[in-house]
Amino acid sequence: MKSVFYFLLTFILFLGSNNLFSAQSSYARIDLSGSVNPVVAEHISKSITDASEEGNQFVLLVIDTPGGLVNSMRDIIKSILSSSIPVVVFTSPKGAQAASAGAFIMLAADINAMSPGSEIGAMHPYSPGVPFAKDDNSSDEKDVMGMKILNDMVAYGRSLAQQKGRNQEWVEDAIINASSSTYIEAQKAGIVDYIADDEADLLSQIDGKEISFQGDPFTFKTTGIVVKEYIMNRGDKFLNFFADPQLIMILLIIAVGGLFIEIKDPGLIFPGAIGVVSLFLFLMVVRIVPVSAVGVLLITASVVLFTLEVFITSYGLLTIGGLMAFISGALLLFDNPIQGFSVSWVTIGFTGLFIIFLLVVVLRAVVSAHRSTVQVGVESFIGQSGSAASVIDFENGGKIYIHGELWDVHSDSSISKGSKVRVTGVDGMSLIVTEDKNK
Repeated sequence: MKSVFYFLLTFILFLGSNNLFSAQSSYARIDLSGSVNPVVAEHISKSITDASEEGNQFVLLVIDTPGGLVNSMRDIIKSILSSSIPVVVFTSPKGAQAASAGAFIMLAADINAMSPGSEIGAMHPYSPGVPFAKDDNSSDEKDVMGMKILNDMVAYGRSLAQQKGRNQEWVEDAIINASSSTYIEAQKAGIVDYIADDEADLLSQIDGKEISFQGDPFTFKTTGIVVKEYIMNRGDKFLNFFADPQLIMILLIIAVGGLFIEIKDPGLIFPGAIGVVSLFLFLMVVRIVPVSAVGVLLITASVVLFTLEVFITSYGLLTIGGLMAFISGALLLFDNPIQGFSVSWVTIGFTGLFIIFLLVVVLRAVVSAHRSTVQVGVESFIGQSGSAASVIDFENGGKIYIHGELWDVHSDSSISKGSKVRVTGVDGMSLIVTEDKNK
């Protein structure tokens, strides 16, 4: 009977401790740092789903982004709006930004917050060659495609603001006029709910906060809460690293340049090997990141023109053509109607200068050395200097030291021992020398 009693007591204590453990509340933390691209969107969407299924109280999405691709942004927002647990979006750390696509993601949050020094806005769409103008009657010439994209983005932003009770006028101004606001201005405008120094401060402020979530009341309980981080796996980190617009363009240039040099002058090996590796990485990344075919062709043409400048005398025409093709290709490489996912002018400038230096200066020297005739044997001494090891006269000749070796020589004039001489020709296995007057 005693044993049964102890067994029941142990069982009850076990259940009690297990319930206490399982009752410990947790929240999911996801980071969005850098551009919004398909790799990031897939990671965030999957993490939000997993966080809900694993019993977290809510999701905290910490962002610091200049923007990115529209489709990726929409995928993230769909995951936020369809989440079965609330999603809190926090622009952090201090000095972070929620620009362009990041601002749209902030609008979709159930609760959002910003850290001091951060900013939000600049939601105007951007695409090279497409003028985005407000849909009014003030302009005689309008780009229909630009108007459609702009009006669509305005409607999308206002829709998110309506659903979450945020300032629709501010959203419209940020999209049409690309305006931005500081963290304090955004809170006063009714765009941001909280200003928090850090994550701990934010959790403290929202503790006990009640919101309406999917038609039902929801209260945040953050006292004693623990964090569960959802981190990108190594494969996704690798893809995300190379999904940066600047790196994609550089990979394309190295791939085209290396392969073209190897084809033009076979045997150099190193350019071809680097080109193949870069091409593999480029093809891997463009499977997930949309790249414009026109931009790729223009950049390829620019590298070809730069390289031809080494082999053809064009008096700079090929270089000018290469620069024009390079700049145009870099601007058109990513054809997307949102800011934050394009090649910067700084990258274009430094990369262009590097290509010119590499192909016109370094490559010219390498190709010249590769094509030069290699001289071996006695003939290689012609033009070289040495010193007379003995008296040299017209009849008997003499000997000289050259490159640490002793050679028989002939000369048309007498040369005293120790004088400097220069080799002017070859006679069988003897050298023909003359006294070096410039000693």
